Amino acid sequence: MGRKEKTILITIVANLILILLRFFLANLSGSIGLLANAWHSFTDLFVTSVVFAGLMLARYGAHKLKIATKKAEHFLAIFVSIFIFYMGIEILSDALSGEITELRYVPFAAAGAFVGVVINYFMSRYKIYVGEQTGSHSLIADGYHSKMDMYCSIAVLVGILGSLFGMPSLDKIAAIVAMVLLIIAGYEIFTSNLQALLHPNEKTDDSHHIHNHGFKISKKMFVRIGGILVVVYLLTGVYIVQWDESGVVRRFGRVVNANVYPGIHYRLPTPFEQVTLVKSGNIQKIETGVQEFLTGDTNLVNINMSVHYKISNAEKYVLNVKDTKALLQSSITTSIRKIVGKNKIDYILTEGKAEIEQYAMSLLQDTMDLNGTGIEIVGIQLVESSPPANVIASFQDLATARQDRSIYINEATAYRNTIIPQAKAEAYKNISEAQGYKEEKVKNAEGDATLFISKLNAYATSKDVTEFRLYMESMERILPNVQKLLLGSGVNIDNAELWISNSKNNTPSN
Repeated sequence: MGRKEKTILITIVANLILILLRFFLANLSGSIGLLANAWHSFTDLFVTSVVFAGLMLARYGAHKLKIATKKAEHFLAIFVSIFIFYMGIEILSDALSGEITELRYVPFAAAGAFVGVVINYFMSRYKIYVGEQTGSHSLIADGYHSKMDMYCSIAVLVGILGSLFGMPSLDKIAAIVAMVLLIIAGYEIFTSNLQALLHPNEKTDDSHHIHNHGFKISKKMFVRIGGILVVVYLLTGVYIVQWDESGVVRRFGRVVNANVYPGIHYRLPTPFEQVTLVKSGNIQKIETGVQEFLTGDTNLVNINMSVHYKISNAEKYVLNVKDTKALLQSSITTSIRKIVGKNKIDYILTEGKAEIEQYAMSLLQDTMDLNGTGIEIVGIQLVESSPPANVIASFQDLATARQDRSIYINEATAYRNTIIPQAKAEAYKNISEAQGYKEEKVKNAEGDATLFISKLNAYATSKDVTEFRLYMESMERILPNVQKLLLGSGVNIDNAELWISNSKNNTPSN
């Protein structure tokens, strides 16, 4: 393997490292410019690989093998150029969409882009130097292609650094520049290899099969590239609205179509018109995450809420909402803080879940309507409500005490439900007996009074007879078991002895 082949092999490895580094940084930072630069490095890798294959065939390959391999090489190059066009259109469309993405990890991405610039610089110098020393036109051409990649990397680096100074649109401009250079490279690869397939007998320099050093562009080629860019620019106006989306089209910021239905549509390319697609057909969800709040009785409680919402008015949503997640999280946090601050921790941890969810949903919907967000709150779920970890043991003791209290209350209730009916039955019995005793005494008293009145009336009518009758009744009451002898008033008993015997015991009595 000669010096030229070793040089190209080294640059292939360096290009692989560059491509992996740029794809990684593009994914990490979200930079469209870095993504475009990574694809541009891919073209550099392909060109370098073609040069390496050509040199190896020239050194070791047979004549028939060279012809067959060159045809396969041309077909592969055409396929790669078409793929380059496709990726260029995709990234150029994203760059012209007007949606500015905030870059992440900017210092790290800028450092990686700077390393890429340095690698491209030394690779281009090294290729050109070795090409001049060995007389390889293809290696010199490849060196100029690496220099073009270096200029592209510088533009991307400027775009990334622009975001640090409040100019995020520079990243899109860098992506557009990189894609223009990428499309030019793809055009050169396509035309040179297509010409080689159509006219295989023409003798051309190896460098012509790859590109013309990246700088010598004819008027005809310039017109073609310009036409391609115009077509690409016009095609960026084509957009697709999915079944669960609705589109809002704005012309210079003013809404001209507030409800674009699903399907394929066209709008004027940027900067004339801009379309924003909104997921209005499905319910979306965000969670606030576990946050610590102060309750109305000065206790701390951890709350995590889940908010379910949908876009009910796409126009209001596009015009008034920039960050849906931040808006909903801050609004629901404010609502929960208001609710928790008015209630005690026992209510929040036990029976208050449903009422808290309903009240929070009402407050959040009022906030969304007041700010004209076009967001409809479908539901709110209290995912977690628990005391902080450092006092969880105390709350467990409190829960145990509450459980014991419930047990004692239930036992007392059971005892009350048993003893009260018994007491009521006993009271009813005593009242009934007292009522009967009362009735008896009253009736007896009334009878005695009636008897006394009748005796009084009889006494008034016949005094002697009544007195005698009363006397006899008294004697009968006093001596109920003694025989009595009644003697008339004319009987003389001065010298008579009267023996009155009892019929039961025959004991004489006087």
